[in-house]
Amino acid sequence: MDLSKEAETLTAFRNRVEEALSKLERSSASAKAMGDHRIAGDAYGKGFDSAEALAALYETVHGRLQELSKVFGDQIEAMGLAAVIAERGYDGMDAEEAARMRGIEERALEYRRSRPAASDSGQPGAASAAPPSEGGTGATGGGY
Repeated sequence: MDLSKEAETLTAFRNRVEEALSKLERSSASAKAMGDHRIAGDAYGKGFDSAEALAALYETVHGRLQELSKVFGDQIEAMGLAAVIAERGYDGMDAEEAARMRGIEERALEYRRSRPAASDSGQPGAASAAPPSEGGTGATGGGY
């Protein structure tokens, strides 16, 4: 099986990934846009427990959606950087690209540490495996 890819193919893929990231950042699903759209807690009513519980639940869900938007954006960016690595190799990455990849990896590890395991949360699809070891040896290889 021939796994080599032509530079033009990888460049086209990277351009599509960058366009997807750009569209996400301009859309109402971006973390910034979600942060700008908040509902005041008293919009649900005042002085009764159900309204306060609904407002608290809204804040929890809203925060989680913002967090997921950031993680999704990071993953799209990581795909674009992975295309650069596939095209040029690790040695072909410049310092800015390597720093961006490290930043994405650090945020992904922090996100994973902050989420309860599936067995702890009872949520389907939650991570159940232990996170990769610290120090830049995760899925991205740490060689940058």
